[in-house]
Amino acid sequence: MAQQKKTYLYRCFEIIPGACTWFTFLAAGLFSYYKPAWVAFFIIMFDLYWLMKAINIAFHLIFTYRKISLHSGYDWQQRCEGLSSVSGLVEELSRKLLREKRRLTREDLSNEIEKLKQLLKTLSSVDYRSMVHAVIVPFVYEPEEVLINSINSYLACNYPKDRMILVLACEERSGKHAERVAQTVRQHYQGKFWHVLTPRHPDGIEGEAKTKGANISYAARELRQLVDTLKIPYENVIVSAFDADTVVRCDYFAQLTYTFLTAQNPTRASYQPIPLYNNNVWDAPAFNRLVAINSSFWQMVESSRSDRLVTFSSHSMSFKTLVEVDYWPVDVISEDSQIFWRCFLHYEGNYRTEPLFTTVSLDAVVLGSYFKSLVGQYKQNRRWAWGIVDFPYLLNGFRKHTRLPLWKKFFYSYRLFEGHYFWATAAVVIAVLGWLPLFLGGSRFDNQVFANNLPQVTGTIMTVSTFFLIFFVVLYFTLLPKRPKAASKLNTLVMAVQWIFVPISSIFFGAIPAIDAQTRLLLGKYMEFWVTPKVRKNVLGEKPTANSFDVSSGP
Repeated sequence: MAQQKKTYLYRCFEIIPGACTWFTFLAAGLFSYYKPAWVAFFIIMFDLYWLMKAINIAFHLIFTYRKISLHSGYDWQQRCEGLSSVSGLVEELSRKLLREKRRLTREDLSNEIEKLKQLLKTLSSVDYRSMVHAVIVPFVYEPEEVLINSINSYLACNYPKDRMILVLACEERSGKHAERVAQTVRQHYQGKFWHVLTPRHPDGIEGEAKTKGANISYAARELRQLVDTLKIPYENVIVSAFDADTVVRCDYFAQLTYTFLTAQNPTRASYQPIPLYNNNVWDAPAFNRLVAINSSFWQMVESSRSDRLVTFSSHSMSFKTLVEVDYWPVDVISEDSQIFWRCFLHYEGNYRTEPLFTTVSLDAVVLGSYFKSLVGQYKQNRRWAWGIVDFPYLLNGFRKHTRLPLWKKFFYSYRLFEGHYFWATAAVVIAVLGWLPLFLGGSRFDNQVFANNLPQVTGTIMTVSTFFLIFFVVLYFTLLPKRPKAASKLNTLVMAVQWIFVPISSIFFGAIPAIDAQTRLLLGKYMEFWVTPKVRKNVLGEKPTANSFDVSSGP
């Protein structure tokens, strides 16, 4: 992987996360031997902290679920058209507010009316058709049918196709496969979208690594030439950077357009939908499904806390912004999150991520065999955990941007560090380190009150936590697409029973990949981009699974 020469200070920043993680484990072992009561007290406090965190997560999940359900019932295309008279739309929503009895809906309508009133101070009407959507879909070796299924979902959207540009970002290193797929896409979709581009990213460009960011940045530069030729203002183009398997709801682009047009300073924001790994969920092994849904749950939690939300996987942003920050990074794996921090630093902290309370559907990791699927899941999670490289990148950026207030630098640095630190340590501390005082403390712990009470106290906390596990199971089933005919009823039972493996999954597909990634960064053993293979059964002709969100039931 291409790596730029780094300063000594930058390397120090890279060492911090892994060093803190390993210090935690080593200190737990040493203190369990010499001061077991201290460790026992810490473990109990830590378990209580995570119990409180589970309660907090549950409330955020409920909030986001209800928002998704609410927004899935709106006619976003009609709202876009309603912007032709902003005052008229305010009156229409005000009438709905008077009739509405549900508190969440009333709050949502009140917030929307307030946004429109702010917009009315500068604009009396907005032509949503002035906005152009450019969808960049990168691929390397993904099967043609996976791409076609994704593109068909964009074509099925209710947004005008004569205001949409499809950019299929090919890789030169994928050879004839790329040529064949690009030709198929041009033949099938030319004339169905406004324009179809199939740029081919050359291999081996100096300063680039073999990453998704390098591919989509090259494609965005090709898109810029078309936008300049068509004389479209950059601020009128919204770019969506999707994965090859991203399937969207039919109202995605209408909802994105409306959110963009009514947002304050819309070019200073990215727009993040909620990813659900549902495309092939019924074919995935139990552990892979657990990892997939836990990732989705976490994104749902973050969407309810917009001040913490950072772009992940499939996201959208203004083309004007993308050009000003010189596109996505081309030499890092985590381009989806680092593009947010690049914008954040470029605009001196005046950048945010707006949550889109809608879902996009992607593939869970399913490979040729059960074992290969598990290995592939580990590699994917390690790649996600490699997002820890954002921490030294951010610290180094804060060092250069002196106009950012100190409290903001500390706040964002700590929050980024905290997320990755607990990712690597929490499951291990809860499941493993809690027993060390009993095993290593010996006579130094036998006579302590904690020696008798530690198992009971931690057991009680874990029992209470089981309630939240049941809640997660119920919520999980509301997000599942309908069981396909090929799947038996036994599969549904397995979907419920699989949750007993959460502790194992949290360690082997959560903590250990994060420890792996942080240790590699600590030692300077930089990772290369690993493209998750896409294997999906009976893809063509099926209804896009992102539209299967059931709003008729829920917690």
